[in-house]
Amino acid sequence: MSLTYHYLQKSLRQKNKPLFRKVVAGALTRLGIWFPPSAYSVLPIALPFAVRDAGCRRPIDEWSSPNEAGYVRDDNSLIKGLTQSFTISSDLDEYSGRRRGSGFVAAHVWSRVGDTYSTRNPATYSFLPNLVWLPSTLAKLTDIDQSFAQRFVQAMSYKMYHDVEIHEKLRPFVAHSWSLLPVPEFPKQRLPDINALSVFRVPQSFLYTRVDRIRTASRALLRVAAGDGESIKGKVLHKRYTAGLTALPPVVSAGAAKRLGDHLGNYADCVEAAIRTE
Repeated sequence: MSLTYHYLQKSLRQKNKPLFRKVVAGALTRLGIWFPPSAYSVLPIALPFAVRDAGCRRPIDEWSSPNEAGYVRDDNSLIKGLTQSFTISSDLDEYSGRRRGSGFVAAHVWSRVGDTYSTRNPATYSFLPNLVWLPSTLAKLTDIDQSFAQRFVQAMSYKMYHDVEIHEKLRPFVAHSWSLLPVPEFPKQRLPDINALSVFRVPQSFLYTRVDRIRTASRALLRVAAGDGESIKGKVLHKRYTAGLTALPPVVSAGAAKRLGDHLGNYADCVEAAIRTE
């Protein structure tokens, strides 16, 4: 990865910028793997109960425990696992009908937004337009703030998802997520046909499984809000998350648990309505 990255970023970009952009744009177009717009239209936020927390693995491992607002503390592991079982729809023989192999990074399209990170906001952390799976070298190029590669994938995402028809009940959630992401400034004529992009095949069972997990989290949080968290039985999302909710005193206050529990329950209702009318 290091040799390829340094050749592209340190050598080719400096010696022949037009060729660098052509090569990178072609590679991002052909090798990136996205969620299909059809999945986005009914499940725009895959993990509404999770946020990125860079400190959740150190100094001790607290991954998957709740933060004070009730969100699961993740280090991108939950994002990576979303597509593990999916096959790919693509006109590339190397991708078509196969599962993604090793060497891919679950990259956030808008990783930084001004002075903050989109990954720290649950409305954008698992927002499907903010996610693309890339070979590690390409992902590293998109990590460079305001780089050509970063602006290119942002523009591709905007073209692919922004004008997709969304179920009316989900529109407020989607509008809020988009409002947190800047509109990319990129010449439209330099963007590929979105039909040329590779996408994951998302089974309907995945959508219903996600709804069930969201409802499970909502019900548990509302028990905490009612002062009955210690009665929660079984695993809620993850063992550490359950432990945080059932601890005395609980990690999550009653007020925070009520806010997030209501939010997740409402979102699950809207997703389920969208799936049923698909």
